[in-house]
Order: sequence, then C-alpha cells, then structure tokens
Amino acid sequence: MGDRVEYVFGAFVSGSSRGGSSVGQLFVEVVAVQAPWVWLSIRITRNDGQPHPHPFLSHDFVLPMRMGQAPPNLPDPIKDGSTSITRLWAFAAGQHWSARQFARDDSMGDGPEQQRLYATTPGPLYLTNGLLKIYFSAVSPSDFAIHSLALASFRRGSSTTRGTPPAMDHPLGPGTWYEVREQTRQGVSEKRVCLGAEQGYLLRKIWTRPPTGKRCEDFQGAAVLSLEDALLNLVNKTLGVPIWPPRYYGAPLPRQGQLQLGQSSVLAYFDETPDVMEHVSLKVTVRAFATDVWNPVLRGLPMEARFNQVSEETFWQPRGGVHQFISSSRLSGWGTWLEPSELSTSTR
Repeated sequence: MGDRVEYVFGAFVSGSSRGGSSVGQLFVEVVAVQAPWVWLSIRITRNDGQPHPHPFLSHDFVLPMRMGQAPPNLPDPIKDGSTSITRLWAFAAGQHWSARQFARDDSMGDGPEQQRLYATTPGPLYLTNGLLKIYFSAVSPSDFAIHSLALASFRRGSSTTRGTPPAMDHPLGPGTWYEVREQTRQGVSEKRVCLGAEQGYLLRKIWTRPPTGKRCEDFQGAAVLSLEDALLNLVNKTLGVPIWPPRYYGAPLPRQGQLQLGQSSVLAYFDETPDVMEHVSLKVTVRAFATDVWNPVLRGLPMEARFNQVSEETFWQPRGGVHQFISSSRLSGWGTWLEPSELSTSTR
C-alpha cells in the first residue's frame, strides 16, 4: 500500500483546423490492498501541482486491478510495422536502469517517429509495466503532433497497511459496466461493455446480447490495453475536446433540456446536426451530452461513457412533413461489478 509512480507529460498538436497543448504531472498510487486486488488512484495536475483545469482531468480516478496473473495476448508496445529493440542503460528518476528501447521511425515516409523505454525488470514500476519513457512525433508541412510521458519519481509503500477501498464515484473504467440500448426499424438490441484490469493491463469486453444479471465475470477474449497506454490516451484526449460539449470553434452552445437516464434525469445539451447533402428530405442527427459530467446522477459511470454522447437519434425530416425515425441509441444503465464477494473469487 502506498506504492506510487509519477510521470511528467506533454501533448502538443498544431494544424490549420485546430491545435492545443497539455502539460502536467500524472500520479498512479496504490491506495488500498485486499489480495488479489489493489485499488489505484489516478491523479493529474498542472506542473505546479494545482488541479488541472481541463474537465477530463479535474477529478481523481479510481482503478481496481487484480494482481498475480497478466492477461493472455499482451499487445506490442509499438503496433504495426517493424520495430527495433535495443538493450541499454537509462537514467531516470535519479537512478540507472537496465532497459529495453522499442523504436520505429517512419519520418522519411511522412509517418511518425516512436520510442518507448521500459525497465528490463519493472521492480517498483510494476504498475506501469516498467515504463520509463514514451515519445511520439508526427510532422507534416502543415501541422505536427507530439506527445511524451517520462518517469519523474517513484515511491515504495508499506506492506503492513491495507487501506480502505475507495468509493467508485469516478472510475477510470475497470470494475464497472455500462449498457447501451439501440433501436432501429428492425427492432431493439442492447450492448453491454464490461471493463476490468489485471496486472498492469486494462480489459474491455462487449456483449451484444448481455447475459442475465449485471455481472462481468468472464473476460476471455477481451481487448487488452496496457495501463501506460490508457494513461497516455487520457492525456491526449484533452487535446481533442478543448470545450464542452464538443463542437466546432465559434459554434453556439446547443440547446439544453432534460434527458431521462434509467430512473433519473440529467440536464443535457442537445446538438442537432443536419445532413445538408440530402435534397428530398433532411436527415438530422441529435446527440445529447450531459451538461455536468460530474453530476452525482452519473456516479460510477466509467470515463469512456461519461465523456461521450449519452444518447443519439437520427431521423428523416421531410420538407414540410412529419419526421420519420431511423435509429437511436441511449445509455440505459451502468454500475460496479466488483463486489466484496468477488474480491477473492473473480476470474476471467
């Protein structure tokens, strides 16, 4: 309990349509232990230690992770194409590390340059699989994108303190599930997304026909993402949505109204987007985003669903006629599958 790693990050995008930057510090810390589970706190701040101003990063996140066994079919550190692997000594966070560098350079072909540095033996960096540094850059005549994540410090905790598992008010994702109800002219279907984490990796599995109950006990065949990639994605998302709800620069705020989600309702923005390419009829898509993404009604909702549209409807609006339904989807439920009785028995 108390094991912690700290990274400094930077993400920069420049282009003709939009650009932005995000820098700060990222902390991953064990705040509770109940074998085989540990609860992690994910905290992101500005460089001066103050809370980050971006709505994505303004709250700490909770992440329960099962330790002891890594999932099968682990992803490669750098995907797609030929990657060179070099063994070397690296200096980070005040000490030397035996490390492996994964690198790929496609810059001569207008592609990205990527480098990753991992400690050969993760040791105190076990939470992030031994990550020491990530660097990615892509440059073209009109724009560029750069992101980096580098180890700043680490701390060993205590083996005698267990802590209390925190409430799952603001989960990053693992330990939770959510469902989306989809309707078309052919009928209604439900999709359930179950999220988990094992030994430094995040798991995501989708059922198009959810099993009975609200459990997520089987993660066989789940998509696997390393924790360090999930953290990097978290930082990079701040560049894509500099305003909330997401909209084009200069566009006015969408209209507001109440949206029913399960047994409760939330104040939402309704963004109507017409398809002006249609001449006989006007196809319109209406997307709804929670006005306050930290509304208590959304307690326990994982981040990937919290910062996305919570409903979407598409219909035809004939010139001078009554609109005709095409399709719709809506967040229909969410919750925590990791219960006290699961702590010692949870399986894939």
